[in-house]
Amino acid sequence: MKKLLLFIIPLLVLTACDNQKKYIVGETAFCKGLEETSLEKVYCVDSLDAPINGKVIEYYTNGNKLREMTIRGGYENGIEREYYENGNLRVETNVVDGNADGLSKLYNENGKLYMEMTWVNGDATNIKVYNEKGKVITSVE
Repeated sequence: MKKLLLFIIPLLVLTACDNQKKYIVGETAFCKGLEETSLEKVYCVDSLDAPINGKVIEYYTNGNKLREMTIRGGYENGIEREYYENGNLRVETNVVDGNADGLSKLYNENGKLYMEMTWVNGDATNIKVYNEKGKVITSVE
């Protein structure tokens, strides 16, 4: 049992460290499924075509972040954030094995929350739309 633990603990440490790696789309990471019209799961590999583990960031040409996400085994897992070109947060979504799962928050270009969606395995189950004052104006379940 002790020998097994001596093997597993370093493996867990190495895996945790790998998730802290930072990749840049187009430079050190090559990802499929990033287009807004794409229905495929995001899948990212490194320059050797090996699945990535870590944080992947995509930038606008002006240097501001366009998107940041956590990748495990090549697929999205964790919070994905997308930004407007001005740097304000556009969307924040929880992703599990490449599918939206949990709460998504959508913001307008001025940074105000205008929609929340709850996802279960990639399907929207609850949508709330807010006005400029933060009041729910539409709710669909």
